[in-house]
Amino acid sequence: MGMIAIWDNRYSVGHARVDAEHRQVISLLNEIDVARSVGAPPVVVEMALETLLRTIVAHFARDEVPQGDHMAIIASARRLLDGWRGGKPEALERRALVNLARRWIGHMGRREASLPSQRMVG
Repeated sequence: MGMIAIWDNRYSVGHARVDAEHRQVISLLNEIDVARSVGAPPVVVEMALETLLRTIVAHFARDEVPQGDHMAIIASARRLLDGWRGGKPEALERRALVNLARRWIGHMGRREASLPSQRMVG
């Protein structure tokens, strides 16, 4: 079984904090997938899901203009956590993690265009 997502330097937006947060979410999705697949104690999975949700919410809170896809990504992460807490491990199927990773990678791609450019003009 491969990883849910892998950081690629093409995702970099040239802003250290933003790139670190983007990488952290990818790392957490991979950790959650491994924890789930090896049957880690439920509390371990729950703590990772809480960290995932907190990281995503904090990341988007810094944006001046909330985007619709931001709210959808937060809602997806919250559904994973709520489903797990509600005793529904099927809420954490690999497909759900992959879907969230796809949305996150899509966000990183759009995010690049909206950041103040640090590249030379002209």
